[in-house]
Amino acid sequence: MAAYGGTGSLTGQSYGDLSANDAFTIQKKMLPIAKRLLTFAKFAQKETKPQKGGLEIRHRRYERFPIVDTPIAEGVTPDFTSLEHTTIMHTLKQYGTYVNTTDIMLAVSHDPVVRVITERQAQQAGETIDFLAYKVFRAGTQAAYAGGTSRATVDQTIGQQGLTTAQSKAPVGADGLIQRAIRKLEQQDAKKLRNKLRASVGIATEPIRESFIGICHPDLRQDLEAISTFIPVEKYSDTSDAIEGEIGSIKGVRFITTTQATAFADAGATLASGDAQHAVSTSGTQGSSGNADVYPVIILAQDFGGCATLGGMDSLRSKVVTPKPGPGDPLGQRGTIAWDTMYSCVILQDLWMYRIECTATNL
Repeated sequence: MAAYGGTGSLTGQSYGDLSANDAFTIQKKMLPIAKRLLTFAKFAQKETKPQKGGLEIRHRRYERFPIVDTPIAEGVTPDFTSLEHTTIMHTLKQYGTYVNTTDIMLAVSHDPVVRVITERQAQQAGETIDFLAYKVFRAGTQAAYAGGTSRATVDQTIGQQGLTTAQSKAPVGADGLIQRAIRKLEQQDAKKLRNKLRASVGIATEPIRESFIGICHPDLRQDLEAISTFIPVEKYSDTSDAIEGEIGSIKGVRFITTTQATAFADAGATLASGDAQHAVSTSGTQGSSGNADVYPVIILAQDFGGCATLGGMDSLRSKVVTPKPGPGDPLGQRGTIAWDTMYSCVILQDLWMYRIECTATNL
């Protein structure tokens, strides 16, 4: 979690009433909790911005040199090749929140209040950071729409029909949309994110090819598992290589689920009253029509995007203010427990990510 591994220190009142040592102890407990909840950021490039260097983050994407297929003429200097790059910029922003405490709460509670709150805040921070990354990375330009040609026309699951007639002239299986995503990425020489898992002597295990990573909401688990080419993670030849949240693999994509990959509510095609029983719809119920919720499945290759934090902010910082007398609180009744972070994400190469938008079966 390099994007959350700041080692710098801030002195004075940066941690409220906590000493630097106490703050470090709390953050050591918070970071592992937050790290486990990161899905999108763990596959992106990580960068730490030095303090006093402003808030802007700059990435340079160097373009590939073209193939040289023209022979060099004798005695004639050939044309030179220029090193070309694209500068991509994004800006760090501050996120955080706090919980109010009171002197009575801290004095009479049977529970370790500070520990309970900071553990919940670590979960909140991890989910917040992951959702921020998801909102950025779901905006990629390469996309396919199950059963339609836009988000508003999506009316099928990821494996319901494969590619529509408009998307493919050749018959394909239920994993057609996934195969299309793989083809699009491979056409751009996108690099896989996970190495091949070779066959083992284990009973009923399967080798897994080099893979891209697909991230989606848990609501899509059953639809993915229903595809005949799906290999569940428990049948991998080496389950020790499984990623947190991984459910299985189809062709060259290993799938991870996270609740942060939320659907676009009611953004799909209008469902007839009978169809509303079969596709998840926020507004539709059994016996009534509604619009399908649209679920993005984001398939990633190496170097698709980047995430950054500010160095010296300890990445995820806890601040505790204990109740004590002061202006506006003469009896010292109120305190706060807070967290904050500086964070930003950006798409570095649209051609190295692909999004499938689909419905989810209403169970």
